Amino acid sequence: MCPELGLDLYCMNFKCPHNLFWEGLSLDRDKIQMTKKALEIRNCCRLILYPWTPEEISDAWGLTEKAIRHSEEEAFNKLEKKIRIHGKGPLPHSNVNRRVVA
Repeated sequence: MCPELGLDLYCMNFKCPHNLFWEGLSLDRDKIQMTKKALEIRNCCRLILYPWTPEEISDAWGLTEKAIRHSEEEAFNKLEKKIRIHGKGPLPHSNVNRRVVA
């Protein structure tokens, strides 16, 4: 467990990189709302036990699934560009928007 969390109901230390709403993320602070999913992990990403689906991420951040998928695609493209820069081939696109089946 994160030492920042302690016994509080949920973590409000936005400087902690484990916080779901860490200040280093490009989130609109005015639109942040405490969701059921965020409270489930008490805002601490170290309490996530399995990879989240885009639907779970959108629920936790209060964003649309479309925004989450767009963010995933941007991250994938940045990663793919870095890999090409280092002389490796492109990543298979089958990994984009992969769903975790429990």
